[in-house]
Amino acid sequence: MIGLNFVVPAFALLSALPTLVLADTFNSVFASCTTTAYVPNGVTISGNPGSTTACSNACYAQNTVYTYSAYLSSSGVCKCGSNSFTTASIVTGNAGGCGTNYEVSLTHTSFQFVECINNYNFNTPLDAQSSSSDFYGIIASCRNSQYVAIWPTSSNTFLYSCGSGYTEVDRPVTCQYQMNHIYFHPAGPRASGYTKRQLYERRRLAEQEAYEAAYCPRGLTACQLEGDSTSFECIDTKNELESCGGCLNGAYNVPGYSNITAPVGTDCSTIKGVSLGHSSCIDGQCQFDCKKGYQPLNGQCVKSKK
Repeated sequence: MIGLNFVVPAFALLSALPTLVLADTFNSVFASCTTTAYVPNGVTISGNPGSTTACSNACYAQNTVYTYSAYLSSSGVCKCGSNSFTTASIVTGNAGGCGTNYEVSLTHTSFQFVECINNYNFNTPLDAQSSSSDFYGIIASCRNSQYVAIWPTSSNTFLYSCGSGYTEVDRPVTCQYQMNHIYFHPAGPRASGYTKRQLYERRRLAEQEAYEAAYCPRGLTACQLEGDSTSFECIDTKNELESCGGCLNGAYNVPGYSNITAPVGTDCSTIKGVSLGHSSCIDGQCQFDCKKGYQPLNGQCVKSKK
């Protein structure tokens, strides 16, 4: 293990790194105002991002599986998840006007929010018409259509239609339960949008590699020290017995910059039931022999059945 404990101004590290322009290709978009009964299943962003858009961007930067962000403007709380909000959690409100409730956004989509409306007539024939319990899943399934109309109804069901256009029957209203949410994107964005999203991911990974290279020699990972977020050590997580496969205490980040992540490692020496001195880390995986009376099962040693 190579231990490094540097006190280096954050701006010095930042200025030494290559500049990467991470343009938004799939933008965030308003989905709904919901009560705090909606609990995103991912992380909570530390600090106050300052806006709904910043919250969505932070969620997507943390992990691209986070298709939803929930921002509470009254307190600055920003939560991320891949699970949809329910229809029962929807409250009245438009983008920027959710008050003490969450403003839920889709973190990355080529669709733009148009309006909420009670009645409309879609052009025929429709591209699709169905139902789902996943708001983002509807947007994704209608990616080849120009317009999507989503109507939250009972039993946690969103009814939806996809098509080439629509005609308003009523005037736009404030978004709420059992009110149509209309979205639009230009024709043919699927291929170009997908390609741009892949480019975004390559750039994001390149940025992470650049940060890691600024701290440690190639092949080593900058891992945060236990109880000290300002210090780190360079670890070979593929072969380090006590930090096998990742960082035990999380990846090191420049203060104020929290995009760098690393898998959580395993201390192979503390696996219960392993013979003393009979454990090692090979290619990020713990290898071990179980002591007498134990047998290997699912990456650990368990007592043998008599």
